[in-house]
Amino acid sequence: MKVLSMSKLRIVVFDLDGVLVPFRSSWWFLQKYFGVDDEVFRMVNTELFYKGLITYSEWMCRDLTLLTSKGCITKDEITNAFNKVELSDGAEEVCNYLVSRGVELAIVSGGIDVLANYVGSRLGIKRIYVNKLLFDDNNCLLPYGVEVVNPLKKDEVLNKLSNELGIPLDEFMYVGDTTWDLSALKVVGYPVILNCSECVEELKKVKSRYYVISNLIDIIPIVDEVIT
Repeated sequence: MKVLSMSKLRIVVFDLDGVLVPFRSSWWFLQKYFGVDDEVFRMVNTELFYKGLITYSEWMCRDLTLLTSKGCITKDEITNAFNKVELSDGAEEVCNYLVSRGVELAIVSGGIDVLANYVGSRLGIKRIYVNKLLFDDNNCLLPYGVEVVNPLKKDEVLNKLSNELGIPLDEFMYVGDTTWDLSALKVVGYPVILNCSECVEELKKVKSRYYVISNLIDIIPIVDEVIT
């Protein structure tokens, strides 16, 4: 951790997958839950996206086509699947603490809205920016969705949120756990890295202040240091 003079902390933005919930991808969670998990499929699409050979919307369509390949999956079934998910250790305590200190909360994630809305309702987070699933008149999942957050361009969503709230980015904290979060971590005043050594190596090239934590509860002393 490196410390410089502090700006005011007014909002904490969380990634969803791997941060507020313990698994790394809500997309892969659904595929496994509904019995269509394919590791090779995941690896191929990840590589194609990283190389710019498919867009994120196209990647979403591929995942959703796989999910719907065995027939109708209803919104209720997806909701029930996600409602069984446990929150990450310390998530409730940290969010309650932040609210008690007058700090705004938000989620910005490349994950899925059904899960994010459930997690948000549990944690009192109302500002939620995630990708959206779509359903037909029979409430069956469609093989395409609405891209809201490109995981490599989370900084664009943070800039939009900053403009909407009138809060400068140097008064933002972002909590991320993978290199997918680097675009967000690089633009905020208080970047927090959860268990990602590769993120540290990349971030320290461009940031003089960053925080490294091993558990969400470690956010509390950071906030105590910032908000006096």
